[in-house]
Amino acid sequence: MATNWGSLLQDEQQLEELARQAVDRALAEGVLLRTSQEPTSSEVVSYAPFTLFPSLVPSALLEQAYAVQMDFNLLVDAVSQNAAFLEQTLSSTIKQDDFTARLFDIHKQVLKEGIAQCCGATDCSREGKKHI
Repeated sequence: MATNWGSLLQDEQQLEELARQAVDRALAEGVLLRTSQEPTSSEVVSYAPFTLFPSLVPSALLEQAYAVQMDFNLLVDAVSQNAAFLEQTLSSTIKQDDFTARLFDIHKQVLKEGIAQCCGATDCSREGKKHI
């Protein structure tokens, strides 16, 4: 079903209500950023910027993104598996950001204990759990 964006964009009251609901949803879903006034506090946050409507992307740029997607995914995977590189790269952030520090502590704990997870979504019964 096609959406008539024109009529929605012309109804200022409806747009304001939609924006209010979107902000509430962003806050509820944890789409948050620390504020510039309290950059080290997790108690004072604001919602992250977002758009209410889809953004047009030129097809040539979309094709470029598709073309590098596999290489980018491989890069992210390689970085995620290089503990020394991650620790060196994130060291200053870990010192300043409690959230990142806690995530990195979890990462180190998983490396210490070893990774254990189900091999597939359908075979995760307690008895059938396979460890990698």
